[in-house]
Amino acid sequence: MKRVFLATLLPALIWAQSYREIIRAIDHAPAMQSAKQMEAASGHLYESARAEELPSLDASFSAAWLHETPTATFRMPPLFQPLKAPMGKKINYVGEIALKYPVFTGFAITAMVDKARWQKEQARLKVLDLKRNLYMNATKLVTAILSVESNIDALHKAREAMEAAYRKADGLYKNGLLPPSDLYNIKARKFAINASLAEATSQQKQLLNRLSYLIDRPVTSVEIPAKLHASADRSGLIEEALHQREDIRALEASLKMDEADVRLAKSGYYPTVAAAVALKRQGDTLELNGNGIMNADQSYVGLQASWNLFHGMEDKHRVEAARLKKLSARTALQDYKARVKTNIKNAFLELDALGEKLQSAEAEVRAQEEYYKLTKGRFANKLASADELSRSIADLAAARAKADTIRAKIFNQKVTITLMAGVDAFETMYGAE
Repeated sequence: MKRVFLATLLPALIWAQSYREIIRAIDHAPAMQSAKQMEAASGHLYESARAEELPSLDASFSAAWLHETPTATFRMPPLFQPLKAPMGKKINYVGEIALKYPVFTGFAITAMVDKARWQKEQARLKVLDLKRNLYMNATKLVTAILSVESNIDALHKAREAMEAAYRKADGLYKNGLLPPSDLYNIKARKFAINASLAEATSQQKQLLNRLSYLIDRPVTSVEIPAKLHASADRSGLIEEALHQREDIRALEASLKMDEADVRLAKSGYYPTVAAAVALKRQGDTLELNGNGIMNADQSYVGLQASWNLFHGMEDKHRVEAARLKKLSARTALQDYKARVKTNIKNAFLELDALGEKLQSAEAEVRAQEEYYKLTKGRFANKLASADELSRSIADLAAARAKADTIRAKIFNQKVTITLMAGVDAFETMYGAE
């Protein structure tokens, strides 16, 4: 593989923030903090689902004041009148402490816990994938800022050259050796460069504001490492991406959730069994010592089993829907992996093309520098017009800005390729913490 090294785009600035500092600040961005809170919420939901596997202990107390005293009527032989006897009191208090446990639910609880566990894992992976995308956005802004700053630097050099050309032209004009139209031409080019500088400076400030918003702290200028390498092992990077990249693993977690949904739907085919043991007392006073008719102690041990035999084929349709959803997710995952693989291959091809473009741009800069020197000397000897000199200055500035812009694109492309393999690969290479 042909390696392309990124040269320093601008001289070091005293107050510049390094690329590594900007990357580290991503962890404190509001978007990251919000995502981490959602991840924490998923963790609590998982623990809540796990609680369903454990016995539940419930305490209850009830009180009832009846309008009439409960009675029972005893039918005697025909010669006797029916006899009514009290069966309770108007005032009734019941206290109960019950321990309940789902002995068997057709694997429904297990499926729900598995689904919650994968939801928690998916939330964690989504946080990492958000970080990966924020790294990409920050890198794009950094390279855009550097491109604009390179343009500003080239325009400053062009303005200095134009100022020198104007002073030379003004001297020639005052000695009657240059027509006024040529002097005005150079002066007009000076104003054009100043206007371009004002526009580029405005773009720079806007991009710095966007980067400051992204990382939630002020940024006045940026620096990047002088040299960066893209991975030479292209096939290895693709494999790492397919197995480690956070968005792919999040989709795999979603597939696991769909598999849990299938098991949950199938639980409807099985009976459910629950057991309970309770300490229960009743009475007509708060002491719960009976009412003189019914015994006070109504504690019990119970077992309940139920099995739905038919409900309009509901369970069958639910299982089929869950199964088809899982198949759809699996197909989408395979398609997504194929797309990621293609994107990485194309990203390497783009990097190679940028390397070729940089060589061409650097050759163009050297050519424009020589042409400017030649035109400057010819103008001093009245062999070239002011328009030719102005064009040579502008062309040199454009060539320099073009080369630096390509260097910035190479930096962005190398970072993007690394991020295509996942956050771990990126942080290992660039030392983000």
